[in-house]
Amino acid sequence: MRRAARPSALAALAAAVLALACSGRAKGPPDAGGATDDVSVARALLSARELPPRPEVIARAQGVALLAGREGAGARAVELHALAAALVERVWRVEHREQDAREAIDLYRAAAKDLTIDGACAAAERAATLGGELAGDAQTTYAELYRAQRRSSGGDAGAGCASVGPRLALLAPFRPPAQVLDAIDQGLAGEGAIALAVADASSARVSVIPRLTRVEHWVGSEGARVVVHLDKPAPFRVGDVKSVTGVGARTYVELDGVELASEARQTPLSGIVRRVVTEPTSTGARVALELAGPAYRRVFHLVEPYRVVIDIAKNPPGASGPGARSVSRVVLDPGHGGNDPGATGPSGLKEKDVTLAVAHKAAAVLSRIGVEVALTRDDDRYITLEERTARANGFGADLFISIHCNASENRARRGVETYVLDTSKTDLAGRVAARENATSQAATAEIGQILATMRLADQATRSTRLAQLLQRAGVASLSLVSRDVVDGGVHTAGFYVLVGARMPAVLFETSYISNAIEEQRLGSADAQQRLADAIANAVKAYREGR
Repeated sequence: MRRAARPSALAALAAAVLALACSGRAKGPPDAGGATDDVSVARALLSARELPPRPEVIARAQGVALLAGREGAGARAVELHALAAALVERVWRVEHREQDAREAIDLYRAAAKDLTIDGACAAAERAATLGGELAGDAQTTYAELYRAQRRSSGGDAGAGCASVGPRLALLAPFRPPAQVLDAIDQGLAGEGAIALAVADASSARVSVIPRLTRVEHWVGSEGARVVVHLDKPAPFRVGDVKSVTGVGARTYVELDGVELASEARQTPLSGIVRRVVTEPTSTGARVALELAGPAYRRVFHLVEPYRVVIDIAKNPPGASGPGARSVSRVVLDPGHGGNDPGATGPSGLKEKDVTLAVAHKAAAVLSRIGVEVALTRDDDRYITLEERTARANGFGADLFISIHCNASENRARRGVETYVLDTSKTDLAGRVAARENATSQAATAEIGQILATMRLADQATRSTRLAQLLQRAGVASLSLVSRDVVDGGVHTAGFYVLVGARMPAVLFETSYISNAIEEQRLGSADAQQRLADAIANAVKAYREGR
């Protein structure tokens, strides 16, 4: 983007804004203060031949988005969100900054929240198109258009946004595999956006009613995680019963149309959650948590298998004061374990053994620099992905580092890589996340929809900084024993083990165990110590604010 428009362009823009304001062509009622100016200028900018400096354009778009938020819902909100999105999209097409494209997609999605309102379907199409363009993948566009069609139709294939059907027909050669579309349907059904068709009645052993099969819990004084397992997706609603003192307050999840696989149950606990109550209701089932005091809660779902996760904490994630970068407690998560060996190298080296060895060595180094360390597993045992994050939250960790060995079908692939939690933007990131999640790529992609509702921008920034430090330290440390270390960089992907972490969290892929050379290196005590030193150096650098 040019740093400044030519005087003639600025003059034309000013004239256009003045003419627009005087003609009253702006839709909707006049807005207080400078809101009318933001809207008028935003419209003029969309048709201007040249744009002023980027900060001015983004500021106008943000002003329009703020006004849309104040509108809340309705046609005016849709119009303003779409206007802000279109303006940010134009900035992206000039400067090609990824953050602008993602901001535009978020604004289009906000405009498409209620697809029954005029303009919302068009916004959903723009979000899908831009998302596919950003990913360089027409399958992404198809999947997002399919999601919009299913949302707008409530699952009725013959209804929905009229303009989406023809677009899907044009993109038919890029239709994703059936399991990808099935995962989208399952996610939407879990949100209550659509109703999935019941299986053929002639099938003898089809269970048409979702069942709550079990409830797991990990509770500490600072935080707790309760995981509700269902045998198929079901809509759920979240509510709270407040208390003046906080004691006796409850948070609950209503599971509509769900039956219990066992009798109602009350489970006494100690910590921030005093009791978990599972009981039938007139509409299905309820899981209620009785709290020991005021608390913050976050509820989301995961698929394959379907479960509803309830996270409870004394403070919201990212809540911090002047000592935001202080680090006194770190949780190290040796990936896999027990009956889950992880990836296996050409000569038989198992990922679970390497990650545990590196974690033990890193814990010793961190302890020497005054950091209290906890391991999610201290021996060869299986720990669920939900429990790993729950242990980090319960420990009150300041940082969470999940340690893994990468693997690829291409045995020549090499390198050290570090990941932070975000929507899987590349096929490679999706494959890595799916392998670590032990799910399909379709299920992993669903995390992107979950993350969009969490809004953990500050925490994501801190995680990214930790990942950068760890990536740099890992490459530098291994380079001391080998000259051919490949810097695979920092990436984003949807790792279940990082979802719900209340602290900066990263996943460290130490090297490719599927590569014969890197497998040999990973099996050596020297390289394992180098990787442990890298983890400690990254933690130290983060603590020092580097």
